[in-house]
Amino acid sequence: QELGAPQGRTAPGMAKRRAVAAEPAMAKLSHGSIKAHVFNPQEANRFKWVVQDHKYERRRSTPGGGPPFVVEAGERWLDVGANVGFFALAALAAGAASVTCVEAERTNVARLRRNLRLNSVAKRRAHVVRALVRGAGRRGATLLLSRKTTRHSVLRVPEAKHDGSRQSVPDVQTLRRLLKDWPSEAVKLNIEGAEREVLLSMDAKAWGPHVRKLVAEYSFDVFPRRRDYDELIRHLRRMGWKVHPEPTPPWFAGSAAIWDRRLTLGNDARQIWAFRERHG
Repeated sequence: QELGAPQGRTAPGMAKRRAVAAEPAMAKLSHGSIKAHVFNPQEANRFKWVVQDHKYERRRSTPGGGPPFVVEAGERWLDVGANVGFFALAALAAGAASVTCVEAERTNVARLRRNLRLNSVAKRRAHVVRALVRGAGRRGATLLLSRKTTRHSVLRVPEAKHDGSRQSVPDVQTLRRLLKDWPSEAVKLNIEGAEREVLLSMDAKAWGPHVRKLVAEYSFDVFPRRRDYDELIRHLRRMGWKVHPEPTPPWFAGSAAIWDRRLTLGNDARQIWAFRERHG
């Protein structure tokens, strides 16, 4: 946050924020009571996947005969990798008591705030935190900027040849710290490859007494080895989670398997749904 600029001067970053707030949207989309500005085709696709197709939910059951995974009325959600706010808006429309939106990229944060202002349901029930989330806290970090505004990453962007665009993010948080500051019953985690590091850093105590469900996106274009994926699934189970991963292709079987992007047509992520008993 930029606070207390001397009279007659603009706080660092404030002019940039105003410019972003005033930029013309490509379109204004709506679905039911949810309204959002989108600024490029990637965001339009993300709106469809998240808001209309319920990408992060499974309304009948989760894979392997698990229970449904939906936003329930009265839940507090921690949305790590909030992008421009589509999941937060959908969760609030479904009756979530609150959503804490954590997003690192400066322009996305401004667009996120703009979309929250469009929806009266978000007033006083949505909170925005600009931070990178890693397995360990740091004083600051660098975010790699993708040409796709939905794919910025601290680890790797999808372009074969990155143009070198970067952005400094002064605040680096851990999931453990966020859950202490913003107690939540449910977590959505999509941070373009850093999910693995963050989840492996969490022991059973770090989840706290309230969290009882989690959806995390696993990025196989960042960590393509099957053994890395299996390690994360085992870790979650050791921490007391009942894990229901989205199925992977038959050719990705066995500990020596490597994710082959030539066979996936760009569909290089899978969701992991997980449940645990309330503690404390």
